[in-house]
Amino acid sequence: MSAARNIEMNWCKVALATIGDGVIGLDGAGVVDFLNAAAERMTGWPQAMAVGLHVSHVLPRIGVREPPVDADAAALSAWFHSSTDSATTLRMRDGGQREVQLAMAVVMDAQGAPEGLVLTFRDLSQTARLMRELTHRASYDPLTGAYNREEFERRFRQLLGDAHAGGGPHALCFIDLDQFRLVNETCGHAAGDALLKQVAGVLQMIIGGEDVLARMGDDAFAVLLAQTGDHRAMQVAQQVVEAIGRMRFGWGDRHFAVSCSIGVAPLTASAHAIDVVQVAAEAACQVAKDGGRNRVHLFEPADAGVAHRHDQMRWVPRLEAALEVGDFQLMFQDIVATATGKASGRHLEVLLCLPDASGKLVSPGEFLPAAQRYGLMGRIDRWVTAQVGEWLHWRAGTGRLLPELVTINLSGSSLGDASFREFAEEQARELPPGGSFCFEITAGEAIANLDEAADFIARMKRHGCRFALDDFGCGLASFAYLQRLPVDFVKIDGQFVAGAATDPVKRAMVEAIHHIGKVMDLATIAERVEDDETFACMRAVGVDYCQGYLFGSLRPLLSLP
Repeated sequence: MSAARNIEMNWCKVALATIGDGVIGLDGAGVVDFLNAAAERMTGWPQAMAVGLHVSHVLPRIGVREPPVDADAAALSAWFHSSTDSATTLRMRDGGQREVQLAMAVVMDAQGAPEGLVLTFRDLSQTARLMRELTHRASYDPLTGAYNREEFERRFRQLLGDAHAGGGPHALCFIDLDQFRLVNETCGHAAGDALLKQVAGVLQMIIGGEDVLARMGDDAFAVLLAQTGDHRAMQVAQQVVEAIGRMRFGWGDRHFAVSCSIGVAPLTASAHAIDVVQVAAEAACQVAKDGGRNRVHLFEPADAGVAHRHDQMRWVPRLEAALEVGDFQLMFQDIVATATGKASGRHLEVLLCLPDASGKLVSPGEFLPAAQRYGLMGRIDRWVTAQVGEWLHWRAGTGRLLPELVTINLSGSSLGDASFREFAEEQARELPPGGSFCFEITAGEAIANLDEAADFIARMKRHGCRFALDDFGCGLASFAYLQRLPVDFVKIDGQFVAGAATDPVKRAMVEAIHHIGKVMDLATIAERVEDDETFACMRAVGVDYCQGYLFGSLRPLLSLP
């Protein structure tokens, strides 16, 4: 080899030593003559030990037949060409494993004949771990480790099919914590999360290995009991009530007694749909609550009417009256630019509250589930949209500065309602100059109404409206359908944001969602930013906006300066 060629090769090796991908140089017989620093790190082989060894020793791959040791450069090139360009698992020198993406290039001599190979490989371990985490989160609730609603319903359908085929008996237990709201409101979300984890741990110890535990909502769990009749199901439910009743939850200097109410419903061949059994179990749970809480109730056909009448008495007339007289209270929370960290009143989310008999505001989580169940969400969404439109007109008429972003939450029922979509479009056309809506829809509801949602977004954007996708990242479906929804903002679900400053997996999720947003030219908003550490973490990641109680509590919309 000429002196010029030697100098050229030395410069190449210096350059290769600085890149992040692993690089291994082989001679014509497959013997290692060079490793860069990244290859040393990924294989565990120092260059001084690897040089002179056959590539099959330095780069062994699990499940892949190694190349023959007597193969020349041409044969090695053909062999590696057949097994590159796909993910492969590398066995490291210390016995560990690393997932890599392998590629190969041939080094030619002056006459154009192959005289060696260059192998490059990229570490995919972090990406693989993230994908495994995403797959896990598609089926499991990340907070409690129980199954999520989607996986619960999949397994529920399997059990229902077994019942229809003559199997069983099976049963469903619906579990609702009695004092969760008190813990959440007096000690904050972190305390509520800690309580939920403890409750899930107790439930896991009681139910059998073949049974299915799922988190169904903020403070609700469900258990599917396979091959279990009514009597045994009631015994298991009573064990849960007693075990949770023995819990004593402490947070700082506060201590709380914990209890739950459970509704049990049989899963038989006569149940034609999941909803039938689930509503029955929830109705039985409501009867248990009405009976004094901390107890179990077995569903019987008459229970559905009792629970239905109770819900109507408590919420439906109150909501009907509020819609008639405009008794709701519009509140807002600032959406803060991460770069400044200052609440300016320029970006905000509108939230709906309802005064109770004493004038205290009831949070939407209390009454919106009833509104959803009894078909009132469409009317509520119309009321909120119209009221925000009137508020923007009022501000414009008084010369006040209009916010740049006013976010309104929309339910899935409104997304699927053609008449509401026409109403919203009419409202948007009539907004004052400089005024616009930003509609916030959850990923699950958007996916359930995908065609309608995509069409609605496209139509409303012609009128200057923008869209935010809420609860993003809860399951792989969010990623799969994002490209079909031309939204402007991605709201990173609060379950990933809260604790991201100390949990590397949560931070990785936030980073991944933010990166996807940037690739798609979408702004990202982090929810549940409630302390300085979390805000600093979001700023380090580069999230565009933050929202949470760190920047102020809810305030009446009319109080905005």
